[in-house]
Amino acid sequence: MANNDNFEKKEIQSDDPIIQKCLDIIRDKRARVEDLCDNGIYSVYIGRKKYFSIQKWYALGTKYDIDINYQTYKFYGDRPDLEELYMLCNFKYANKSQERKQKALDFLRTEEQCKKHLTSGQQIGIAFMLWGLSIIAVGVIGYINNKKTQRVNKQVEAYEKTLPAEYLEYKQAVEHYRDSLMHAKDRSK
Repeated sequence: MANNDNFEKKEIQSDDPIIQKCLDIIRDKRARVEDLCDNGIYSVYIGRKKYFSIQKWYALGTKYDIDINYQTYKFYGDRPDLEELYMLCNFKYANKSQERKQKALDFLRTEEQCKKHLTSGQQIGIAFMLWGLSIIAVGVIGYINNKKTQRVNKQVEAYEKTLPAEYLEYKQAVEHYRDSLMHAKDRSK
Protein backbone atom coordinates (compact mmCIF):
# COMPACT_ATOMS: atom_id res chain seq x y z
CA MET A 1 0.00 0.00 0.00
CA ALA A 2 1.37 3.39 -0.98
CA ASN A 3 1.59 6.16 1.53
CA ASN A 4 -0.61 8.97 0.31
CA ASP A 5 -2.04 12.00 2.14
CA ASN A 6 -5.48 11.39 0.67
CA PHE A 7 -5.39 7.69 1.52
CA GLU A 8 -6.70 6.77 4.95
CA LYS A 9 -5.81 3.30 6.18
CA LYS A 10 -8.83 1.40 7.42
CA GLU A 11 -8.33 -0.68 10.54
CA ILE A 12 -8.85 -4.35 9.96
CA GLN A 13 -11.72 -5.82 11.95
CA SER A 14 -12.15 -9.47 12.85
CA ASP A 15 -15.24 -11.61 12.93
CA ASP A 16 -13.70 -13.65 15.79
CA PRO A 17 -14.42 -11.93 19.15
CA ILE A 18 -11.13 -13.12 20.71
CA ILE A 19 -9.04 -11.68 17.89
CA GLN A 20 -11.08 -8.48 17.81
CA LYS A 21 -10.57 -7.98 21.56
CA CYS A 22 -6.81 -8.51 21.09
CA LEU A 23 -6.80 -5.98 18.23
CA ASP A 24 -8.61 -3.45 20.43
CA ILE A 25 -6.08 -3.99 23.22
CA ILE A 26 -3.02 -3.61 20.97
CA ARG A 27 -4.45 -0.43 19.42
CA ASP A 28 -4.77 1.12 22.90
CA LYS A 29 -2.07 3.79 23.34
CA ARG A 30 -1.24 2.51 26.82
CA ALA A 31 -0.44 -0.99 25.52
CA ARG A 32 3.21 -1.99 25.53
CA VAL A 33 4.73 -5.01 23.91
CA GLU A 34 7.57 -7.13 25.29
CA ASP A 35 9.54 -9.90 23.64
CA LEU A 36 11.58 -11.28 26.51
CA CYS A 37 13.75 -13.68 24.52
CA ASP A 38 13.68 -11.86 21.16
CA ASN A 39 12.13 -14.94 19.61
CA GLY A 40 8.98 -13.42 18.13
CA ILE A 41 6.66 -14.26 21.02
CA TYR A 42 5.10 -10.90 21.81
CA SER A 43 3.42 -10.31 25.18
CA VAL A 44 1.04 -7.36 25.42
CA TYR A 45 0.65 -5.43 28.67
CA ILE A 46 -1.35 -2.48 29.84
CA GLY A 47 0.17 -1.25 33.04
CA ARG A 48 1.41 -4.33 34.88
CA LYS A 49 -1.30 -6.67 33.60
CA LYS A 50 -0.52 -9.08 30.80
CA TYR A 51 -3.47 -9.43 28.44
CA PHE A 52 -2.23 -11.86 25.83
CA SER A 53 0.77 -13.15 23.93
CA ILE A 54 0.98 -14.05 20.27
CA GLN A 55 3.37 -16.22 18.30
CA LYS A 56 3.54 -16.88 14.57
CA TRP A 57 4.71 -20.23 13.17
CA TYR A 58 5.64 -21.00 9.57
CA ALA A 59 5.94 -24.79 9.73
CA LEU A 60 3.52 -26.48 7.30
CA GLY A 61 1.69 -23.24 6.61
CA THR A 62 1.05 -20.26 8.84
CA LYS A 63 -0.09 -20.92 12.39
CA TYR A 64 -0.77 -18.40 15.16
CA ASP A 65 -0.84 -19.20 18.85
CA ILE A 66 -2.58 -16.70 21.12
CA ASP A 67 -2.21 -17.27 24.85
CA ILE A 68 -4.83 -15.64 27.10
CA ASN A 69 -4.82 -16.47 30.81
CA TYR A 70 -2.78 -19.64 30.25
CA GLN A 71 -5.26 -20.82 27.61
CA THR A 72 -3.76 -21.25 24.14
CA TYR A 73 -5.88 -20.63 21.04
CA LYS A 74 -4.49 -21.96 17.76
CA PHE A 75 -5.39 -20.45 14.39
CA TYR A 76 -4.25 -21.92 11.05
CA GLY A 77 -3.92 -20.42 7.59
CA ASP A 78 -3.41 -16.94 6.25
CA ARG A 79 -5.72 -14.62 8.13
CA PRO A 80 -5.50 -10.87 7.60
CA ASP A 81 -6.83 -10.09 11.09
CA LEU A 82 -4.15 -12.23 12.78
CA GLU A 83 -1.48 -10.88 10.44
CA GLU A 84 -2.58 -7.35 11.42
CA LEU A 85 -2.44 -8.27 15.13
CA TYR A 86 1.02 -9.80 14.79
CA MET A 87 2.33 -6.85 12.75
CA LEU A 88 0.94 -4.31 15.25
CA CYS A 89 2.73 -6.17 18.07
CA ASN A 90 5.92 -6.28 16.02
CA PHE A 91 5.63 -2.58 15.16
CA LYS A 92 5.01 -1.49 18.76
CA TYR A 93 7.89 -3.65 20.01
CA ALA A 94 10.26 -2.26 17.37
CA ASN A 95 9.27 1.33 18.22
CA LYS A 96 9.78 0.69 21.93
CA SER A 97 13.20 -0.83 21.22
CA GLN A 98 14.16 2.24 19.18
CA GLU A 99 12.96 4.51 22.02
CA ARG A 100 15.05 2.55 24.55
CA LYS A 101 18.09 2.71 22.29
CA GLN A 102 17.61 6.46 21.75
CA LYS A 103 17.19 7.05 25.50
CA ALA A 104 20.41 5.15 26.18
CA LEU A 105 22.27 7.18 23.54
CA ASP A 106 20.83 10.43 24.94
CA PHE A 107 21.89 9.43 28.45
CA LEU A 108 25.41 8.63 27.29
CA ARG A 109 25.59 11.90 25.36
CA THR A 110 24.54 13.96 28.40
CA GLU A 111 26.98 12.06 30.63
CA GLU A 112 29.74 12.89 28.17
CA GLN A 113 28.78 16.55 28.14
CA CYS A 114 28.58 16.71 31.93
CA LYS A 115 32.18 15.68 32.37
CA LYS A 116 33.98 18.78 33.60
CA HIS A 117 37.54 19.51 32.65
CA LEU A 118 39.79 21.21 35.17
CA THR A 119 40.97 24.72 34.45
CA SER A 120 44.68 25.53 34.66
CA GLY A 121 44.10 27.28 38.01
CA GLN A 122 42.39 24.19 39.42
CA GLN A 123 45.23 21.98 38.15
CA ILE A 124 47.81 24.25 39.83
CA GLY A 125 45.75 24.22 43.04
CA ILE A 126 45.62 20.43 43.05
CA ALA A 127 49.38 20.27 42.40
CA PHE A 128 50.05 22.55 45.39
CA MET A 129 47.73 20.49 47.60
CA LEU A 130 49.58 17.30 46.64
CA TRP A 131 52.94 19.01 47.24
CA GLY A 132 51.76 20.21 50.67
CA LEU A 133 50.49 16.75 51.58
CA SER A 134 53.81 15.20 50.61
CA ILE A 135 55.69 17.70 52.82
CA ILE A 136 53.36 16.88 55.70
CA ALA A 137 53.93 13.16 55.13
CA VAL A 138 57.72 13.64 55.15
CA GLY A 139 57.45 15.72 58.34
CA VAL A 140 55.35 13.06 60.09
CA ILE A 141 57.77 10.30 59.06
CA GLY A 142 60.73 12.41 60.27
CA TYR A 143 59.00 13.09 63.61
CA ILE A 144 58.30 9.38 64.11
CA ASN A 145 61.92 8.48 63.31
CA ASN A 146 63.22 11.23 65.67
CA LYS A 147 61.05 9.95 68.54
CA LYS A 148 62.29 6.42 67.89
CA THR A 149 65.93 7.58 67.89
CA GLN A 150 65.43 9.45 71.18
CA ARG A 151 63.82 6.41 72.76
CA VAL A 152 66.66 4.14 71.61
CA ASN A 153 69.31 6.60 72.84
CA LYS A 154 67.68 6.69 76.29
CA GLN A 155 67.65 2.89 76.44
CA VAL A 156 71.33 2.74 75.36
CA GLU A 157 72.32 5.30 78.04
CA ALA A 158 70.46 3.31 80.68
CA TYR A 159 72.25 0.14 79.50
CA GLU A 160 75.68 1.87 79.50
CA LYS A 161 75.17 2.88 83.11
CA THR A 162 74.93 -0.79 84.03
CA LEU A 163 78.30 -1.58 82.34
CA PRO A 164 81.63 -1.51 84.24
CA ALA A 165 83.74 1.71 84.26
CA GLU A 166 86.47 0.20 82.01
CA TYR A 167 83.96 -0.06 79.12
CA LEU A 168 83.36 3.71 79.21
CA GLU A 169 87.12 4.39 79.07
CA TYR A 170 87.51 2.16 76.00
CA LYS A 171 84.51 3.82 74.38
CA GLN A 172 86.01 7.29 74.90
CA ALA A 173 89.35 6.15 73.49
CA VAL A 174 87.61 4.79 70.36
CA GLU A 175 85.71 8.05 69.91
CA HIS A 176 88.94 10.11 70.21
CA TYR A 177 90.63 7.83 67.66
CA ARG A 178 87.66 8.25 65.27
CA ASP A 179 87.76 12.05 65.69
CA SER A 180 91.51 12.17 65.01
CA LEU A 181 91.02 10.09 61.83
CA MET A 182 88.26 12.41 60.66
CA HIS A 183 90.49 15.48 61.20
CA ALA A 184 93.41 13.77 59.47
CA LYS A 185 91.23 12.91 56.48
CA ASP A 186 90.04 16.53 56.21
CA ARG A 187 93.69 17.78 56.13
CA SER A 188 94.61 15.42 53.29
CA LYS A 189 92.06 16.93 50.95
